[in-house]
Amino acid sequence: MKTLLIATAAIATLAIGTAASAQEVGKVYGSVGYSQTDNDKTGANLGSLNARVGTKITPHFGVEGEASFGTNDDKIAGNKYKLTNKAAVYGVGYLPVSPSFDLIGRVGVSDTDLKAPASAGKFEQGTALEYGVGGQYHINPEYSVRADYTRSDFQSDKGNADTATLSLVKQF
Repeated sequence: MKTLLIATAAIATLAIGTAASAQEVGKVYGSVGYSQTDNDKTGANLGSLNARVGTKITPHFGVEGEASFGTNDDKIAGNKYKLTNKAAVYGVGYLPVSPSFDLIGRVGVSDTDLKAPASAGKFEQGTALEYGVGGQYHINPEYSVRADYTRSDFQSDKGNADTATLSLVKQF
């Protein structure tokens, strides 16, 4: 009997989470946030402001676009690095854990422009495969706070970058 009650409670919790998530299908959301990126080939630690726009196609899948612009530079071994800009598009998976919290996974591609001295080569810029995970806490039906981690694998052995982002999300 105890097992049946626990199973029923778990199913009810998942159903409530899915129902809350289903209400967002077709709505557009936008976010603004700050990202911190660590680059493995250059060793640079770069900050950026980002904006995202997306929508849920189903309760568990959506798409989003992202644009980022560098906010600081980093000097490594006398070389100055700065993120000029980054544009990306992602497929996003959502797993509602509760009515107020979702786990997020995303996969996409990006194009990154890094300002670096010619002597440093063109590492960590160009096209990259991106993938990451995160979580989103719904403050109320209109606003959420989102934290995520994204890994960038650049083409042609140009290295990798790890990005942590904190964003405020608004439903429209």
